[in-house]
Amino acid sequence: MALSVDKHPDTSADPDLAFLGQGGEMGALTRAYDWAGSSLGAPQGWPQSLKTAVRLLLTSAHPMFIWWGPDLIQFYNDAYRQTMGPERHPSALGDRGRDCWAEIWPVIGPQIEFVMRGDGATWNEDQLVPVTRHGVLEEVWWTYGYSPIDAPSGVGGVLVVCRDVTHEHVAREALARANANLVTEAARQKLVAEELNHRIKNTLATVQALTVLTAKSATTVAEFRDALSGRIQAIANTQDLLLRGQSGRVDVRVILEAELAPYLVPGGQVTLECEGIEIAPDAAVNLGLLVHELLTNAAKYGGLSTTNGSLRVTCARGPDGGVLEWRETTERTISTDGAKGFGSLLIQRLSLALGGLAVTELRTAGLQARVTFGLGDPAHDA
Repeated sequence: MALSVDKHPDTSADPDLAFLGQGGEMGALTRAYDWAGSSLGAPQGWPQSLKTAVRLLLTSAHPMFIWWGPDLIQFYNDAYRQTMGPERHPSALGDRGRDCWAEIWPVIGPQIEFVMRGDGATWNEDQLVPVTRHGVLEEVWWTYGYSPIDAPSGVGGVLVVCRDVTHEHVAREALARANANLVTEAARQKLVAEELNHRIKNTLATVQALTVLTAKSATTVAEFRDALSGRIQAIANTQDLLLRGQSGRVDVRVILEAELAPYLVPGGQVTLECEGIEIAPDAAVNLGLLVHELLTNAAKYGGLSTTNGSLRVTCARGPDGGVLEWRETTERTISTDGAKGFGSLLIQRLSLALGGLAVTELRTAGLQARVTFGLGDPAHDA
């Protein structure tokens, strides 16, 4: 139905048209519309309930919309016009509802029919009702209510009071995601704190045991001080690796390099060959301490006690975990007599704590050791 300015009703001359006297742009378009040629007929003959609803709609600053009669003929105001694209404005005025909103009729159609049947009003908050605007189907969230407009024979139409709440919806979604991220981060921080607490307790227990055992084996205060200091430093080196690691597991080669660092120079006395193997954090501390004991022995009595000696360290994956091979050589003859010292006993204990076994053999040319160790279950490291 086309707009006809020539048939503009004179609202001042006809009291029955006073309800169309205001309304800004949409008031002017509603007055100019050729209603006489529509299924509604001339405005003077409209039911009083429709006149009242149209006046309320045109004079309100809140977005409003009306469907009226069996064809659901449409009215809307300036505030609602702001939510529409050129696809529907001004053609929606006087158009039939089903034809105008075919793309979303599966969403709004049942709600309109509910009201038109006389089943009452509806209310929806933050509901997605897509709308085509400027050639693009946009995801638009609405808060809206459908209310019945009475007519002499029952419900004559539906009054829509609505608001486009897309900006608020997007903001709430963004806030919810941010809160979810905060919760996730808080959970991660809690897990990290629990893991750190676990490691600290284990480390303190290890230091306590080392202090007691070192005191039993030391013959002088200086010997006790030097031995305990070196062993604590070995633990500190491994702990530093754990704090810098992100996954919690540690590469065995990195542990070995941290302990052997003073000797790992081009053309030096130490050769290191190691596959990529990772072990659990607690195992890393024990392995670092074990290597420190072997290295201390090599520097005092074995292959690194003279400039002519050498040490070859290899590490690879075995059938039951990791295997560390330690081979010292020296030109001077090493005595193989005597009882095993505390270092040897500590190596045995550490290898058992690692879930493996240490086999050492002191030859006249140097110490030979083979240490097996478990790798742990990555799923249960924490």
